[in-house]
Amino acid sequence: MDHVNIETRDAATVEELWQTVVPGARIARAETIQPALSWHAVSDGSFGFCDYTIGSTMLVESDPLDQVVVGRIAGPRVQGTYRRERIDTAVPFLVADRPLEIAFSGRIVGTAVSFARSEFDEAAQRLSGDDGLRVRPTGYAPVSDHRLRYWTRTWKYCRDVLLRSSERAPLVEQQARALMLEASLLSFPTTFTDVLASGRPARPLPAPVRRAKAYIEAHAAEPVVLADVAQAARLSPRGLQYAFRAATGRTPMQYLRHVRLDAARSDLRGGDPSTDTVAAIAARWGFSNLGRFAAMYRAEFGETPSSTLRS
Repeated sequence: MDHVNIETRDAATVEELWQTVVPGARIARAETIQPALSWHAVSDGSFGFCDYTIGSTMLVESDPLDQVVVGRIAGPRVQGTYRRERIDTAVPFLVADRPLEIAFSGRIVGTAVSFARSEFDEAAQRLSGDDGLRVRPTGYAPVSDHRLRYWTRTWKYCRDVLLRSSERAPLVEQQARALMLEASLLSFPTTFTDVLASGRPARPLPAPVRRAKAYIEAHAAEPVVLADVAQAARLSPRGLQYAFRAATGRTPMQYLRHVRLDAARSDLRGGDPSTDTVAAIAARWGFSNLGRFAAMYRAEFGETPSSTLRS
């Protein structure tokens, strides 16, 4: 892991440091930085953990991109907006999928921890026993006061291990990272905590369904028909339809559409609005009817494709 401890009043440097933990962070507006940013962080590309203080009048837009981020920002004049809703940033909050906007004036004290989205999903699948589970946020605040205290204690321990200890023991750092990941998974409302709360027994997906999912994900950019997926799953088309729906609640073709929508969203988020178009990206992933694509996209992600491309 890379360890960084620095003080700076340069806005460009501040933005670069924030981006090591939240890749989509961008300073939209800033006045003189006083007091200087005092930054303590550790990161390795798919994980970031930081503790900082800074003073300014500033507007920051933080897009998690392919990360899941948990943050906390305390100060006398801080306003956070997420999913068009004002949030209390002094309490730990989780953001994923959509940008967070933070406006503040004066001195703030903040922390943030981020994980690759794929790592979040893999941990949820391992802990639940459900190989098909994908983590989707259903809220941003801790699910209970008890879980808030649990997350805070874990964060304090990890801060001591990752940022305050002079010892650089990779095994200990990896254990702290794993603890922070599990605490974040258990403390904030997502499809994972919904599964835990429901008391449903977690069952791994049947092997034919796993094979079908793997085939769909590997060939989503190509023409895919049910017969091809059934052959990869080693079932008849009718047998696959039944097994897939029973295990996942969707048909194989509905899952293919979901995978393609996710891929289109990734391309839109990484696109250049001056050269890329929604129509071209939609067509790249097999959506020839732009109106239908826009309707499905909005139903899946709660925003229009064009707003994603512009963000």
